[in-house]
Amino acid sequence: MAQKKKRPNARERRNGFIINILTLIVLILLVFEGKSLISLFSSQTIQDRIRQEESEVFASANLTEKQTEAVTEMSSENSTEKSSENTTEQENESETDAPVTDRFTGLPDGSDEYMDIVVPEQASAVDDSYFEDAVFIGDSRMQGFRNLSGITKGSFVTAVGMELENFYTDSQIATAAGNVTVLDALKNINFSKIYMMLGTNELGAYDMSQVGESYRQVLADIKQLSSSPDPIVYVYSVIYVDEPLVTTGDYVNNTNVDAVNMEILKMCKEEGYHYINLNEVLSNGYHGLISGAAEDGIHLNTDYCKEWLEYTKTHYIPSV
Repeated sequence: MAQKKKRPNARERRNGFIINILTLIVLILLVFEGKSLISLFSSQTIQDRIRQEESEVFASANLTEKQTEAVTEMSSENSTEKSSENTTEQENESETDAPVTDRFTGLPDGSDEYMDIVVPEQASAVDDSYFEDAVFIGDSRMQGFRNLSGITKGSFVTAVGMELENFYTDSQIATAAGNVTVLDALKNINFSKIYMMLGTNELGAYDMSQVGESYRQVLADIKQLSSSPDPIVYVYSVIYVDEPLVTTGDYVNNTNVDAVNMEILKMCKEEGYHYINLNEVLSNGYHGLISGAAEDGIHLNTDYCKEWLEYTKTHYIPSV
């Protein structure tokens, strides 16, 4: 005679229920971690392996079909919620890290009070005839602009290594009569607009405030040689550098570029000069030069000298 199977008592049923609950918790953790691995590696092989392991765990736990569906549903909800959180975090990071794109890109921090002397963009561009009575004065960067931008009008007084300290002392401008100082060269030019770019060679100055004072004196003397009693003075920002390419990064760096530009802004505001913010179009949005704009990290290539010219043509003070 067959022996009857003994029914579990209350204690055994309670212990079995506890084991099932613990098993459910373990399964939730296993499934959640499995879904995370699937999202992380996006591999079909790994997905299949995890699904197989889930099935084996479900089977060994002796869960009912309804319990299995509940665990799977909870796992799916957790995975969806985690994915949504990751997407939101990525969007927030993207917004935080995005470069500034308004027209004041490239201005040094703290320059808000100087916005009134930053030359705004005009609705229409001037042509090269606007520069017929203009003189462009500056160092090797301005010399590159003359040679590579395609500009056809205007006078240029430029020299490699020109700086505020040697402005009066060095005979660095070649003329038919021999090399002369900048001021002597300007005596033979008729101009009523001044475009000035100095400051790159001053980036190693111990006292940036002295740069502003020297700039003030240089421009005052240049104005005295103008054919107009009230010439328009445009001062270009010092252009950012591509730091990884610069061999003299101990002082030619963008921290110093911002510092010297702040001194130039202060000087322009005090003297009523017009500041042309070239870094608006040449900045990468993070206080640095656009990658690829200069082979040596400092002197712009042809394409970006053309950008410089186009920017100048749309940033000017209209005649009254």
